[in-house]
Amino acid sequence: MAKSYLLYRCGGDGARTPVVFFSADSEEEAREAPTWLRRHHPENELLHLGPGDFFEIIEQSKCSTQEWDSAVAKLAASAPEPGATPQK
Repeated sequence: MAKSYLLYRCGGDGARTPVVFFSADSEEEAREAPTWLRRHHPENELLHLGPGDFFEIIEQSKCSTQEWDSAVAKLAASAPEPGATPQK
């Protein structure tokens, strides 16, 4: 059964930025998400780690409702408008 996950980019400076939420059938599949996303969305700068950066993946059931809702709201606020031309 698929579960929902949040992918965060964590920086060496303590910054923690939500990148995307997604569904996966297993933890193993969820751990593969950053590689798959980089391959299919190379333009997303948040998917490219710098020195000291790492990804954190959190399953929805192991995340507080407040944290989940806050991260999803941040992602929705930064999403492009439907039909908008991507910026280069």
